[in-house]
Amino acid sequence: MNLKQTVFYSFARRIHTLIFGTYSRYFEPTKNKWSPEKRQRILQKLYEINMGHAFDIRHPVLFTEKIQWYKEFYRAEGLINVVDKYLFKEYVRSKLGDGYTIPLYGAWTDLKSFEDDYEKLPETFIIKSTLQGEGLFVKKINKKTVDFSKLKKELSEWLKLKNTYINSFCHAYHEGVPRILAEEYMEQVDNQLYDYKFHCFNGVPKFVLVCEDRDKKRMKKTFLDLDWNILPCYREEADVNPKVEKPKHYEKMIEIAEKLSAGFPFVRVDFFDTDENLYVAEMTLYPGGGFTHYHPESFDKELGDLFQLPEGY
Repeated sequence: MNLKQTVFYSFARRIHTLIFGTYSRYFEPTKNKWSPEKRQRILQKLYEINMGHAFDIRHPVLFTEKIQWYKEFYRAEGLINVVDKYLFKEYVRSKLGDGYTIPLYGAWTDLKSFEDDYEKLPETFIIKSTLQGEGLFVKKINKKTVDFSKLKKELSEWLKLKNTYINSFCHAYHEGVPRILAEEYMEQVDNQLYDYKFHCFNGVPKFVLVCEDRDKKRMKKTFLDLDWNILPCYREEADVNPKVEKPKHYEKMIEIAEKLSAGFPFVRVDFFDTDENLYVAEMTLYPGGGFTHYHPESFDKELGDLFQLPEGY
């Protein structure tokens, strides 16, 4: 796209988000209750607004287009066990054994149960929504400084269906149960400004995206092949780090990514790394909602060629 087109589509996205977001927040039923025809029609329109071109959701070509198909049509059994941040921990344990996710203190479906157990929690811990992503609805709690009344009001919003991915175009979340999750605060992980995202196709990791400087306005996001060679592509909202360092447990990450991604046409497996151990951070079926601008644009096509959609859906 040229500069004028970029400015136009950026403005269109903002106006659409304002109007559509306000209406859907207060008047619409959650998207899991929409008809398939309505979801597909609006999803295609959203894609056009965000990406600058139209596509046929039943005949996608690019990776970002296929993610839209994946959100609507891929309905393999048990997907909620992968995307729900609470159930995901048990899924990883069933595949790898204990010790590969951040230790869990508890999960609650209502504020009363959380309040009853609050005194049992340590002085410092992490709390998050189990059906959200992109860094939303995650907080570090310090009991000495937290305003518990304000915290309860905030958590009540987290538990509302319209504030979770149940209210999204992503089918895997549609049968989910909103929960509040508390897990161990690990300083090594919290202070870590990078994570490793393995993009896996049919159980085979193909490349890794390293994200750094998460606390800064402009992050570093570097694509590498599995031999740790930087790939000639980038995302428009971030910089490439030409000196990105390989993590200590890199080979183990590849091995685990293979195990966890087996059976999925596509899934991204994310890791944190510490001196002592690595942790599986999450598994993602729909990175960026399928609205990521890759440069060069041909990289979107290359990823699309790797992404073989399953038959029978």
